Amino acid sequence: MDDQRDGQTLDRHDQVLLGLVLSLQTAGMQQLGKLVHPQTGEIARDLEQARATIDVLEMLKAKCGPTVPREVARVLSTAVMELQMNWLDEVKRERAAAQSPSDPPAGDGERERGA
Repeated sequence: MDDQRDGQTLDRHDQVLLGLVLSLQTAGMQQLGKLVHPQTGEIARDLEQARATIDVLEMLKAKCGPTVPREVARVLSTAVMELQMNWLDEVKRERAAAQSPSDPPAGDGERERGA
């Protein structure tokens, strides 16, 4: 994978970093319930784990700084921003669901069965 846009060729470490970022981004989207888990075929949401994944990506972004090629920095920034926005959406959805009135009682079981 060569990237000549900023005058740098991505070396092996840059390529590994890109792979790590994309892997963490995919895991974060699965944790947010936005993607089906490939092994289980199910959608499961774990906002705490998603927040931890976002924290790892933010740490990588802070530690990499100006030493990484522009393309790697762009992918990393985009991954962090996309996950943060989706995480906020899920937190808002969770809070809204917790504040919405519960379903009205179904009544007694006799009426439901037509008795």
